Amino acid sequence: MALYLRLLIFLRPYWLRLTLAVACMIIFAISNGLMAYLIGPAIKLLFDKEKIPAQYGLPDITIFSAQNMQVLLPLAIIVVAIVRGVSSYGNTYYMGYVGQRVIADLRKALYAHILELPYEFFVRNPAGGLTSRLTNDINLLEKATADTLIHAFKQGLSVVVLAVIILMMDWQLALIGGIAFPLAIYPAMRFGRKIKNISRKGQVTLGDMASVIHEALKGIRVVKGFGMKEYETRKFSQENERFARYRTRAIKIRGISSPFMETFAATSFALTIWYASYRIWQGTLTPEAFITFFAAIVMLYQPVRVLNGVYLNLQQGLGSAQRIFEILDTPTEAIKDGTRICTGIIDGIEFIDVSFSYGEKEVLRGINLKVKKGERVAIVGSSGVGKSTLVNLVPRFYDVTGGAILIDGVDIREFTLASLRSQISIISQDVILFNDTVRNNIAYGRPEVSEEEVIRAALSANAHQFIEELPQGYDTVIGEGGIRLSGGQRQRLSIARAILKDAPMLIMDEATSSLDAESERAVREGLRNLMEGRTTFVIAHRFSTIKDATRIVVLSGGTIVEAGSHEELIEKSGEYRRLYSIQFQG
Repeated sequence: MALYLRLLIFLRPYWLRLTLAVACMIIFAISNGLMAYLIGPAIKLLFDKEKIPAQYGLPDITIFSAQNMQVLLPLAIIVVAIVRGVSSYGNTYYMGYVGQRVIADLRKALYAHILELPYEFFVRNPAGGLTSRLTNDINLLEKATADTLIHAFKQGLSVVVLAVIILMMDWQLALIGGIAFPLAIYPAMRFGRKIKNISRKGQVTLGDMASVIHEALKGIRVVKGFGMKEYETRKFSQENERFARYRTRAIKIRGISSPFMETFAATSFALTIWYASYRIWQGTLTPEAFITFFAAIVMLYQPVRVLNGVYLNLQQGLGSAQRIFEILDTPTEAIKDGTRICTGIIDGIEFIDVSFSYGEKEVLRGINLKVKKGERVAIVGSSGVGKSTLVNLVPRFYDVTGGAILIDGVDIREFTLASLRSQISIISQDVILFNDTVRNNIAYGRPEVSEEEVIRAALSANAHQFIEELPQGYDTVIGEGGIRLSGGQRQRLSIARAILKDAPMLIMDEATSSLDAESERAVREGLRNLMEGRTTFVIAHRFSTIKDATRIVVLSGGTIVEAGSHEELIEKSGEYRRLYSIQFQG
């Protein structure tokens, strides 16, 4: 229940509509009780209308005469029915509105929170699973919340009002008729807990299934190229079968719960009949009084049955709420945010005895490096030595586990993340483009940028010519991940985006490694324009792309073993020359 109490925070902005919903709910419950109460006089009207005023305590005045009651009583039933219907609509609408807004706000908060999570969180959690929480878990919680808000209070209050009326009619008969209901509470709670656990496991499986789908569709060229259709189908089928089993178990529990409640209701009915027949024989209960009482019991059973279903939906929603709040409780990058504003580079960047570990695995140790403003530093080394990790420490995708990184003598941990990253452009082998126009991809996050600035950036990135040849030019939608473009075209768009950002620091991580020679030549011209005047870190396996670097830093065993120009390192006959020889001499 603590999870649902947390959801109440999202109700605050909608307190007025919630108040109106509660008012409608109270009116509905009272009118529902009145409808049950009017059944007795209605039956009396059919058989003995002369005794209605006296029996029901009405004043002995003309308006309540037996003759007038023949008109007033049906009219009262119609009025109560109208009030009941209007209040039911009001409660349903206002509660439904509040429920939808709460879910929309929760979905927005969850999405915003996910985008604020640290980079390492996304390394550990696949995109498909996170998408499932934003869609499937939220949708399941939406159903549970809507049902709960609309029905729980409305039907719950109706149960209270009807129970009071039944007790007022005949408290002894009410106690006998309701004796079985408390016995149903514990089994119903057991059913609810099972539904909650099954729902949570099912949603986890659904997330795994979404990950399988996401990976297969994203890598469809590899799937088809390697003939792995059957393999991917088997992976999907396993998760699909697991999910189907969980859903079947949930259906089984719901199937048991309904007849279980029916049995308890039948037991209550049987006890009521037994005791009522005894009272009628004894002359202490009239038949019409019993009919009125029985009608109220029948009206009471309907909201009780609805509440049982609501409780199961509530427990199912708690399973999803638990998964949602697991994400919302994950600390964001704000916990490592500084307070100072980074406005650029005046002198340079310095790594002082930097070390970094993934858990217990040490990747970098004792890194000491000074990079002057405007210097181009190439970082080389065998695969897995920590080149990408080293440059990922600069924008604080990861934080150092030892030592410090300084910009103009200030530890980067003192800067706000937003201001620090605003000074850095990143070009990587895995180009990230969006299913949007060429213009919006180049001007990503900057809608105020003019057409001329976008074209100027494209010209500098050697991309303007091919963009003009596209069907709609800069207004061409390039598909998910830029799938309608070649690898070189995608890379040039990412360069244009970085040029437009105009950040003083640049990180290039294998920016041309996946391109053919012709595409690389076109991209390299854009990269030269991009690197001009910027402090640049270059990671590349192709030595042709790093020869012009101001300095080359060689990593081995998680530490710097060599540094210098290309010519200097070739003469040393060390690690750099070994790597160079492997690439060019086989």
